[in-house]
Amino acid sequence: MGEHDQGHSETLDSPDAGMASCETLDALTAEADACSPPAGLLSRFRTFESFAHRDFALAFAGALLSNVGSWMQIVALGWVVYGLTASSQSLGFVNALSGLPVTFLAVFAGALADRWAKRRLLIFTQLALMAQAVAFGVLNGTGRISMPWIYGLVLIGGVFQALMSPAWQALTPELVPPQSLMNAIALNSAQFNAARFLGPVAGGAVLALLGATAVFYANAASFLFVIAALTVIRTRHAAPRAHRGTARDQLLGGVRYAREHPRVAWLLLSAAVLTTFGMPFAALLPAIAKGVLGLGEAGYSALMAANGAGALMSALVVATLSRKIRRERIIRIGYAVMGCGIVLLAASRTPVVSGVVLFAIGAAFLAIVSSINTSLQIASEGAVRGRVMALFVMAFMGMMPVGSALFGWLAERIGTQPAIAVGGGVVLAYGIVLLARPALICEGDTPC
Repeated sequence: MGEHDQGHSETLDSPDAGMASCETLDALTAEADACSPPAGLLSRFRTFESFAHRDFALAFAGALLSNVGSWMQIVALGWVVYGLTASSQSLGFVNALSGLPVTFLAVFAGALADRWAKRRLLIFTQLALMAQAVAFGVLNGTGRISMPWIYGLVLIGGVFQALMSPAWQALTPELVPPQSLMNAIALNSAQFNAARFLGPVAGGAVLALLGATAVFYANAASFLFVIAALTVIRTRHAAPRAHRGTARDQLLGGVRYAREHPRVAWLLLSAAVLTTFGMPFAALLPAIAKGVLGLGEAGYSALMAANGAGALMSALVVATLSRKIRRERIIRIGYAVMGCGIVLLAASRTPVVSGVVLFAIGAAFLAIVSSINTSLQIASEGAVRGRVMALFVMAFMGMMPVGSALFGWLAERIGTQPAIAVGGGVVLAYGIVLLARPALICEGDTPC
């Protein structure tokens, strides 16, 4: 890192001390001169201030390229599954299997993230996920691909995703100083959603021209970039390691922390509601594209790209205004917008309307997730942050199997669009609850 980064490391006793001081000054707003970003060309553009930190920039670039490959694989795998089964329930079940390990392993993975070197854990999991992509390519290329193979590989990949996610979430505060944290999280969301935009476009093109096998191999190659980045980065704002204790204390520290901090518990509940009821539309999107709208590979990829483009735009707006907007207000309004959008998607019968609605849903979704993520990072003490973020991963990804399986089953019985409408109605109702009782997710007595 540069000279200014060294200065932050020397003047802050700990990441939590810095977070507390910045948070008291109107929740990371521009009023806090002491919390201004480091000087430099990139940091003068508030949207990209975290790029002034070398290690964050390297991690960002590696993750972007890897996530593009992962979204390419999601497109290809969804198309392969629907081609083999023509079943919405199978699509839901595959998504359920990918998130199922998080439900059982997230707490254990959070304890690992607080105790082990995060970079080594992340490199190991990236290598395992690369092997999964190669296996998909070999099976599809040799004509041996089948649903049992897909279920098994997706489940194995979910195990490594579960081990990876808390460490990746907890790594970000170690790459930037506390006052840049919301900007860094928003930029991470921007790169993920840029990948959501670029991945389906690239995946759809490769799928149409070269087939699913080429997509799987392209994803395998993309992991090399994030592995290279993780090899060279250094953490200069690392949180203190968790104190040693019993195995039970290590595993349940995050649960205890959430129980003692009601705001943290409500933020985790908000993430769970979003995933369980708001995300199943994405798992059922191949059925909407092909069965309802009559689209092929290119049209399906365009719908996914529209959703990713909305999220990307939202991420850039959040990154730009990270010191000027209230995170709690974003969460409340975002739920209402996303719930309405999902209901409209269920009623749509034309590709254009569906694309516009998916853009709006993507924007609301990203704003909600970034705000919940940042609020949890700031509210959590450094020594327990990995375990709290493991609960976030469990709420955000671990509930995905429940939502995917439930709505896949429901779509088979009442239809894809009515099932999606049910989920949108629940999200809208939860948004109304938060609008009526904003103090549930606001910090202390701070107006929100």
